[in-house]
Amino acid sequence: MSAPRPLSRQLGRPINRRLVLESALAGAAVGVPAWLAFGTTANAGVESGIRGRGAVAPAAAAPGVVPSLDRSALTAALDAHLAERGGTMGLVVHDLRTGGRFAWREFENESLSTIKVLILLACLKKVQDGGEPLTNERHSQARRMIQASDNAATDALLEWVTTAKVQEAAGLLGLEATTVRGGGPAGSKTWWGYSRTTPGDLVSVVDAVVTGTPVIHAGHRAYIRHLMAGVVPDQRWGVADPPLPRTAYTETKNGWGPLPDGYRLNSIGRVLGNGRSHTMAILTRSPQGFRYGRETINGLSKIVYDALAQPLPAE
Repeated sequence: MSAPRPLSRQLGRPINRRLVLESALAGAAVGVPAWLAFGTTANAGVESGIRGRGAVAPAAAAPGVVPSLDRSALTAALDAHLAERGGTMGLVVHDLRTGGRFAWREFENESLSTIKVLILLACLKKVQDGGEPLTNERHSQARRMIQASDNAATDALLEWVTTAKVQEAAGLLGLEATTVRGGGPAGSKTWWGYSRTTPGDLVSVVDAVVTGTPVIHAGHRAYIRHLMAGVVPDQRWGVADPPLPRTAYTETKNGWGPLPDGYRLNSIGRVLGNGRSHTMAILTRSPQGFRYGRETINGLSKIVYDALAQPLPAE
């Protein structure tokens, strides 16, 4: 990934310093809305987007019956997008309104910077377990790592927490297909950006941060979400805006970088508002570089967003 622009231009919402990492109050996410801190659903506005190309039309329902998402129609729309755009792509979405999950063409991919959320989670577990608070420097590194995708900040935090502890956190979250790498320079076989993962595992990471996990307490989860909500504008694509209406609230982290068999563009996050509440992870390999791949992954996100105008039933 290319080096980020100066932080004075990149960083969006600053960290609220009242959101103290070492707080023993699991529910004390000061400065963060209660519904955000505790992962409950909320309706954040009225749908203002126009149904896009490839959208899944809602199924007709009998009077008094709430229509549900048509999984076959969603699969067909995603398959058509793949056929048009080419490359390799797969995703998992979890509808927090119903508990329903939908997986499409899951495959294992290099994580690139999506692994940074797991790295931060492992850092906060170290704080929680050892009673060692994050220094101001590490607060700054965490902010830069998530909001501006700063690789040097990631290197520093990973050296502090260790690759083994990040892999341990992956195990505690039940990530069976995730292999964490670390210790090598960018582009080397052991670089953290070449950690291996799947959409299902990445959705589990986001779910843990949004809905709860015994691994870290609620204050730490709110801290991660606060940072993900403030990712800089030019790194908000895929699961987050701009493919979605501006009235949608999103928390996200993306990862991207070139490899010989296709440019990797990955996106994870949470979407809330306009009647929707879901987490999602999308992994892709673009045959025509970053810009083409960004358009492709945005198309996937919009297809799913449109389909989720109807609830995804639990299986």
